[in-house]
Amino acid sequence: MFARLNMLAKGVSGKLWTKGKVHSRFTGNRSYATYKRFNNNSSTDFTKLLLDESGRKYLAVTFGLGGLFYVTHLEKAPLSERNRFIWVPIGIERQIGNYSYKSILNQTKGAILPENHPLTLRVDKIFRKIVQAAMHQPGVDQKQIENIQWKIHIVNDPRAPPNAFVLPNGKVFVFSSMLNICQNDDGIATVLSHEFAHQLARHTAENLSKAPLYSLLGIILYTVTGAEGINRLLLDGILRMPASRQMETEADYIGLMLMSRACFQPNESVRLWERMTQFEKRTMNGANFEFLSTHPASSRRIENMQKWLPQARQIYEQSECGMFTGFQNSIFNTAESFSNSIWH
Repeated sequence: MFARLNMLAKGVSGKLWTKGKVHSRFTGNRSYATYKRFNNNSSTDFTKLLLDESGRKYLAVTFGLGGLFYVTHLEKAPLSERNRFIWVPIGIERQIGNYSYKSILNQTKGAILPENHPLTLRVDKIFRKIVQAAMHQPGVDQKQIENIQWKIHIVNDPRAPPNAFVLPNGKVFVFSSMLNICQNDDGIATVLSHEFAHQLARHTAENLSKAPLYSLLGIILYTVTGAEGINRLLLDGILRMPASRQMETEADYIGLMLMSRACFQPNESVRLWERMTQFEKRTMNGANFEFLSTHPASSRRIENMQKWLPQARQIYEQSECGMFTGFQNSIFNTAESFSNSIWH
C-alpha cells in the first residue's frame, strides 16, 4: 500500500514491518529478461575501447577519479560506525520527505487520529524520549535532530498491514495494526527507535548516493552481456537487496541502543519480534527466501537482538532510568498488555 512511498522516503525497498517480501522482480507472470546475443554491437564497442590505448587511458582516468570521489565521501554511521558512501546533501533528503509527506497525507486522509487523541499523545511522548536520548548519544550528528519539526501521525486503518516509518523531514507515521503488535510502551519504542534510526543513519541519502553507481554497473553489464533483465536481477541479488538488509540490521542495532538509553526495556525488542513472527505465520503464506528479500528474516532479527542485549542492558543500567523507574514501567506495561481497548 505505502511500499512505494516508503521506499522513496527511506531509500529502502518498500518498508513493511512484516517479513521482508520476495522482491517483485522475482515474481509474477511477466518476464523481465530480454535476451540478446552476446556478440552484440555494444559488447564489440566495449571490447574495442579496452583494446585501444587511448580508450584504456580514458577508462583509467574515469575510474581513478570515480574511486577518489568515492573514498573522499566515505563516513561512519552513528553507533554502528559502519563506513558508507554518501554525497547527497541533507537538503535533498528533506525535499524528498516533504514530497512524500504530502502524498501520504492524501492517501491516509480521514484515517489519521487527531493530534490531541490520547493514543497520538502517548506515541508522541515515547518518540520524543527516543529523540532526547539520541541527542545525548556520543557519535550522533546533531544536525540530524536539531531544527526538525517532529510530528506523530497515527493511521487508524485496521485493513492496512502493520507499518511504521519516519520521513526525512521528521514526520512520523504509525499504523494502528502495528500498535496491536507492539502491545506496550516498550514495544512501541522498539518500532519507533528502529524507524528513527533509519533517518539518523541517513539511509535515504546512502541509497540515493549509490543510485548512479548501480546505473553505471548496469550499463557496463549490458555492454558485455546484452541481457538487461538478467543484469537487473544480478544487481538486485548481489548489491541492492543485501545492502537493504544491511541497513535494516543497522537500524535494528541503533534503535535498540537508543531505546535502552531512553529508559525503555531492551528485552521487549525480542518479544516484539516474536509476536511479529506469530503474526507472519497467521497472515502470510509461502516460504521466505531471505536472499531474495529487502529485509532480514524475523528469526534472524531475533537472533541479532539476543546477541546485542548484553550491550543494550549495560546502556540501560548506565542511563538515568533508575531501578524504581524500570520497575514502575515494567508493572505499567504488564497491566497494559491485558487491555487492548486503547488500540481499537
